Amino acid sequence: MTHLIALDLDGTLEDSRDDMVAAVLRVRAGFGLAERPGEAFRPHVNGGMDHLYRTCFADRIEQGGALAEIRAAYEADYLAHIADTTRLYPGIAEALAELATIGRLACVTNKPERLSVALLDALGVGGLFRAVIGGDTCAECKPSPLVLAEASRRVERTGKAVMIGDSAADVRCGRSFGAATIWCAWGYATGLELEPDGVARSALELPGIVRGLVER
Repeated sequence: MTHLIALDLDGTLEDSRDDMVAAVLRVRAGFGLAERPGEAFRPHVNGGMDHLYRTCFADRIEQGGALAEIRAAYEADYLAHIADTTRLYPGIAEALAELATIGRLACVTNKPERLSVALLDALGVGGLFRAVIGGDTCAECKPSPLVLAEASRRVERTGKAVMIGDSAADVRCGRSFGAATIWCAWGYATGLELEPDGVARSALELPGIVRGLVER
């Protein structure tokens, strides 16, 4: 049986907020927009790319700037600095290596696919993933179950599916697809109103929790 083990990216495998904020500041400077402290943008860089563009570049849009222009400028800059400061959370590399012996790994994230692939490669774990599903890969993104359906297709799943992430969207995505869900307590969210099937307090707990879920 081939199990699908799907993992979110930002807030689950790593914390990319500093690099994303830095890209916002550089692109804003390139557009000639007013200087603002990075902390003003930090709450908005992981709310989805459309939210990032519309919130962090609201003044550019008011000037008549097109979203396509903002998106192109941001993605080009961020790609060039994809892992200046971003690092894997403690224990993630070891956990991923063990998880890859249990099932086939897929990264399922709302970050654009090409940026996600580049980041995973820069962090040295890209080779462990059989599929990368970004926010622009399918017609819908998380919490839609469509992304897990695509991940299942790409890894040729014949067994169970597990969705691992740090947000309510990850749990909703997993539930709507029929996957078991694991919440990562070290991520961006400080709490979760939904009830996942498992809670990992550290990355090294993930393999044991996943084994318990797929062997039910």
